[in-house]
Amino acid sequence: MVDVSTRGERHHAADRIEERLGVFVRRFEDPHAETAGNGPLHGVTLGIKDVFATREAVPTAHSKVHDADWHRGRDAVAVRRLRAAGAVPLGLTTAGEHALGRPDPALPFPVPRNPWDPDRYPGGSSSGSAAGLVHGFFDVGLGTDTGGSIRIPAALCGVTGIKPTHGLVPTAGSRPLAPSLDTVGTLARTVREAARALGVAAGRHTPEPEWLTGLDGVRIGVPDRALEEAGQLSPDCRDAFDTALERLRDQGAKIVSVDLPELYPLFAAQLITLLAEGFHTHGAGLRSRWDQYGRPFRRTLVLGGLIPASAYVHAQRVRAWGAAGLRRRLDRIDALATPTWPGTAPRYDDPAGLAAVSWLPSLWSAVGFPAVALPMGFDPAGLPLSLQLAGTPGTDRALLAVADAYQRHTDWHLRTPGPLPVTRPAPVALPQGAPSEADAQRQLGEALRRAGVAVPEAELAEFTGQWQLTEMLFGFLPELPDPASDTDDDN
Repeated sequence: MVDVSTRGERHHAADRIEERLGVFVRRFEDPHAETAGNGPLHGVTLGIKDVFATREAVPTAHSKVHDADWHRGRDAVAVRRLRAAGAVPLGLTTAGEHALGRPDPALPFPVPRNPWDPDRYPGGSSSGSAAGLVHGFFDVGLGTDTGGSIRIPAALCGVTGIKPTHGLVPTAGSRPLAPSLDTVGTLARTVREAARALGVAAGRHTPEPEWLTGLDGVRIGVPDRALEEAGQLSPDCRDAFDTALERLRDQGAKIVSVDLPELYPLFAAQLITLLAEGFHTHGAGLRSRWDQYGRPFRRTLVLGGLIPASAYVHAQRVRAWGAAGLRRRLDRIDALATPTWPGTAPRYDDPAGLAAVSWLPSLWSAVGFPAVALPMGFDPAGLPLSLQLAGTPGTDRALLAVADAYQRHTDWHLRTPGPLPVTRPAPVALPQGAPSEADAQRQLGEALRRAGVAVPEAELAEFTGQWQLTEMLFGFLPELPDPASDTDDDN
């Protein structure tokens, strides 16, 4: 139960530091005027990602290109359920444009900042829903996760984020990006707070797991070879992860090594699916209103218009194949552990850090499995590091019980940053891409024109390399048996 006497204090705190953190797109007027009865979330305050419809405001999705009357005056299903349980929505929080990519400072929206260092990125795309928890702006953040958009900001901001089994919480009333990947979930300081809100959003009457007192008999898988071969983890992240595994062992868990042969095929399939479905969702807008989208969004999603239907269909078969293999492998363990992200929050003036991608969160998005991110330590500069635990579909409660057992034996989630710097954060400037070769630029321009999108030459020169990298993804998709060949031979 939340002490409602602290509401006014939180509201004033948000007023004092909001300008430096960019948590809210829109704060609701007098949000406590119509609080619900004594439901299971009575008095719990909510920060709602700017993709969810609320009766107070139409979400902009952090974009100038949106339907200003979409779901006007109505709550998304998840918001309606949380409100009916007594939760109090405080406002819409900052996000990546249409739930994709980093912010563009040229757009007329606040730039979200990391609460541990405002010159750093808080992660996306549920940026404000994670960052606002750290300074107590609200108790629970509502977000969406298509390829890590809950878990990455949770990791970089040092909070807990849950991506449940795909479809557990209805997406109705949230602006779509890639429907076969889009997942609604929750963020909070603790597993228990996030789980309680998640259960309500999912429509469960008994949302909380049977919390464990210890982990005796629990088997935790670790993909040692994949983590070594990827070579992504920073030394600080590797050390914190090893310490987290020791904490799990101390509680009785057995740590076992697990192979992930599906890793790179699923990584490629997830990105192909996101780009293709995202372009299907926003292609008409990109064709007619290119200049009104932010640069990070348009330069990424337009590549989805160049993905052949055959590659998309193949990616869906790979997702099904990969999910079946992971189910068999995870059937012998209770959770699979990795870091959530390979390091800490990048600075906004670090182009390479901002452009980084990782299989760590996207693997579980590709197959729709549940995963939870929770704090596991800090680097020497005082920036958060995060543990990720994943399970098979439908095992959300058991997975959260394991995560809670770990969290109750650590205090990383209880730590808070010092006072924010008095000076304003440095302005954010988008990095310029490297010029491409003339032939590659011409080929990309022609292909985009065939897809119906006219891109200025100056921009083509900067992101031709992105398309060349995207094409490499096709090579990661394995050849699979033709389903038609699996019939019995009558002869």
